[in-house]
Amino acid sequence: MTLPLSVLDLSPVSSGQAPGEALRHTLDLAEVADRAGYARFWIAEHHNIPTFTSTATEILIALAAARTSRIRVGSGGVMLPNHSPLKVAENFLSLEALFPGRIDLGLGRAPGSDGRTALALRRTQQPIGGDDFPVQIALLRAFAGETPWPAGSVFDGVLAEPQGVPLPPLWILGSSLYGAQLAGELGLGYAFAYHFSQEDPVRALEVYRTHFRPGALSEPRAILGVSAVVAATEEEANHLALTQAALALGILTGERSPLLSPEEAQTWLDAHGGRPASLLKKAVIGPPQAAYEQLRDLAERTGASEIMVTTHIHDPRARQRSYELLAEAAGLRTEPKGELITHG
Repeated sequence: MTLPLSVLDLSPVSSGQAPGEALRHTLDLAEVADRAGYARFWIAEHHNIPTFTSTATEILIALAAARTSRIRVGSGGVMLPNHSPLKVAENFLSLEALFPGRIDLGLGRAPGSDGRTALALRRTQQPIGGDDFPVQIALLRAFAGETPWPAGSVFDGVLAEPQGVPLPPLWILGSSLYGAQLAGELGLGYAFAYHFSQEDPVRALEVYRTHFRPGALSEPRAILGVSAVVAATEEEANHLALTQAALALGILTGERSPLLSPEEAQTWLDAHGGRPASLLKKAVIGPPQAAYEQLRDLAERTGASEIMVTTHIHDPRARQRSYELLAEAAGLRTEPKGELITHG
C-alpha cells in the first residue's frame, strides 16, 4: 500500500526575496502538492521570525484551498494560546462551509514565537500556562457545537457561526510526550514534529497509542513530521540541503535570517564551525527513491499512518521540484505533470 505523504509549509523567505513573495510561493506550492497527489497541505503559524511569513494562517488556508481541488488544507497548526477559542471556531467553521470536507484544524500548545511576541499577540498581559491547553480545546469544541456546555457554564448558549457546519477534524500537534498523551486521551489525531523534537518518535507514537481512547476517531491516527530535501542526484540534494543546515545552526545560535542560498550557507557554516552532517542527522536527504524508502522505513518503525514533509530550499522552483520528485518515487501522482509554477 502506498504511504500517504503530506506537506507542511512555513512560507520561508529566501535571501534576496521580499517576504510577500514567500506567501505567493506557498500558494504555488499548494497547487503543486495538489497536482502531485499529496494528501494534505498544512500551513504553520509563526510570528516575529524573519525566516518565515506564515503568520496569517487562516488567510493562507483559504487562498490555498481556493487554488486547489482535491488536497486537504489545514493548519499545522493554529497556536491556541494566541487566540480566542471562539474566534478559532468561527474561522474554521467558515473555512469548512466554503470548502466542505477539505479542511483540517491542527492545534498547537506553543505560541510559535518568543515570549514577548506571545504577549503582544494577546490583549491580556497575563501569561497562559501550558496546562490551560486542554481547557482551551474543550472551549473550542463547545463553541463549535461539537460538545455540549456543562450545566451552569457562563458561555452556555454562545455558539460560533456558521451553524450547521461540522468542525473540521482536530489534530493535536506536539514535539513532546505531553501532546501525545493528550491527543490519545481525547481520541484525536496526533501529529508529531520529529523534524525538531528531541523525543524519540517511536516512544512518542507509542505513548499516543497507549493512551488512545475512542473519541472523534475510532482508532489512533498519527502523522510524523519529517524534514526532507530531494533532488535528482545525491550530490545535488546535499548541495541544496546546505540551506537547511544553516537554518538549523541559526536556530541553535539564535541568529535567525532569511534562508541562505547553498553558497551563502556554506560560507556561513564555515565561519561558524557548523557541520552539515551533524545539523541534518534527522533529515532525509537524497535522490527520490532512496528518500522515499527512508520515509517509508520511518513510518514502519514508528507506526505512523502518514508522513508530513517539510522542505527548506532557497530556490522556490527547486523546492517544488523536490516535492514532485518525491511524489513520483512514492507513486502518488494523480494528474499529468505540469509546468513548475512561479510568480515573477
